[in-house]
Order: sequence, then C-alpha cells, then structure tokens
Amino acid sequence: MRRHWLGAIALLSVFVLVAAACSKKSQTGGGGTTAPPATGSESPSPAFTTLEPGTLTIGSDIPYPPFEFNQGGTLTGFDVELMNAIAQKLGLTPKWVNANFNTIFTALSVNKFDVVASAVTAYAPKGSPAYETTQKRAQIVAFTKPYYDSLQSLTVNTSKTPDLATWDQLKSGDRVGVQSGTTGEFWAKQNLEPNGVSLVGYTKTPDIFNALEAGQLVAAVVDLPVAEDIVKTKPDLKVTQQIATGEQYAFAVNQQNTALLDAINSAMDELFADGTYAQIFKKYFPTQQLPSYAGG
Repeated sequence: MRRHWLGAIALLSVFVLVAAACSKKSQTGGGGTTAPPATGSESPSPAFTTLEPGTLTIGSDIPYPPFEFNQGGTLTGFDVELMNAIAQKLGLTPKWVNANFNTIFTALSVNKFDVVASAVTAYAPKGSPAYETTQKRAQIVAFTKPYYDSLQSLTVNTSKTPDLATWDQLKSGDRVGVQSGTTGEFWAKQNLEPNGVSLVGYTKTPDIFNALEAGQLVAAVVDLPVAEDIVKTKPDLKVTQQIATGEQYAFAVNQQNTALLDAINSAMDELFADGTYAQIFKKYFPTQQLPSYAGG
C-alpha cells in the first residue's frame, strides 16, 4: 500500500512539474502576440512578441508621399499598403504611429514600436556616401530584407533657376533643402557642402518643397519617388536629375525581437511570390522597373 501511495505521489509530482514547465514556456514577454502555429508536417513557427496583443505597432514619419500619406482621411502609400499586407499575413492588426525620423530608430530600440516602416535606407554599397549611415543604423536596429531600390534626386524651381539641371552646377552660397537625418542629407553633406553649398535641414519633406516653391531655396535633394510625387501639384518645380546611389529600403525591427524579424521576412517572401508586392509596386511606381527579388 505504501509503495502504491508513494508511486502515486511521484506520478502527481511529475504532472505538476510538466504543467509548470509548459506554463512557463507559453508565456510571452509583455503580454505580446504569439506567431500563428504551422500547419501540416511543418515545424512550429518560433513565437514572436508584439507590444499589444493582436496588434502590430508601426512607427513612421508621416507624411512622406508616395510611401506614407493621408488621402481623404485615410493613411495610405506604398509602405502603408505593403506593411498592412505583412500584418495580415501575421494575423495582426496594423497600428500606425507618427514619429520624427531623427529619433525613430532610438524609439524603436526602446520599444516604442514593433517595427519602423518609413522609407528607411538600410543598405548601401560600401564606400558610397550612405554606407556609413546605414552601418550606424544597423548598430541600433535590425533590418529586414530589402523591398525597394532607391534613388536620390535634384529638384529645382524652373521659374527661378531655369538653367539649373545638375547638382554640380550649384554654386557656393546656394541654399539646398534636405530632410534631416536622411541619407539624402548625408549625400549632400559629402558632395555639396565641400563646394560651399549651404544645406538647410527640415523635419518634413513638404516644407522643403514649399520653401523651394517660395524661392527660399535653390534646390532640394530628397528621394526620387517623393520628389516626383510632390512636383505633380507644383508646376514651377521640376525633378532635373536622378542620383544613383545603390541604396535599398528595408523595414526595421528591435534587435532583440529576432522572431518578429524572421516572421516579417517570411511574410515578405510570400508577398513577393504571390504577386501582391508587384501589384502594390506598380500602383505607386508605374514607370519603374520591378526589383529582381519580386515576382509578378
């Protein structure tokens, strides 16, 4: 009788230990969301966490058309549609938070957002003006695989400077607008400041083009698709030069949340393969060539 009783106690103890271990394993930091389980014979996906259960909190510097902007009271744009599609793949509801680009990576590193989607230059050729900037960013956050190949641009006011077409025509003392904290600003510091050009930093890109339109600037250096979108409504402004830098955009994730990074990369692969990415890309960039990594 004692042997059976001790055996029952031992068996009960095992059940208690197993239950405790399972309970501990199922907990996710901060009450976050767990990745959806795999189906069929696939191995279970690693658990990822988000700041709010069922929600993907996305930091972005808004507006930045055509990547992020409000239209009829609704947030839209290339980044917005692509990230919303990723959130859907992950079974999450996207929640967009407006942030200052100058501090957006630091904010991500202290868990203000789950991910940053803000036309972020994450990759650049070694030795290029943007390379050092991307390396510094990579020390603070982790980047997904690239999703957009970027060009910089020179925009001028044709009513004020009709003969200005290329950046090497800029003279000492000319005022050129850039967005603070961007690789466009970094490129301008490397290529324009040594020639005496005066750079004027702005927090938001619309302010740059308003100042250029008003004659307060001689030119602007910003991402090509942003400039092309804005000049559509400003007839005096014209993009006169595309500046190739070999830069690529990516989304940024907290370095500690590697499982979320892997999940986003997997979702991107699915969007590349099923044609969703190509559809969104062609909607916003109908004249640009689809990147080699995208299907469709």
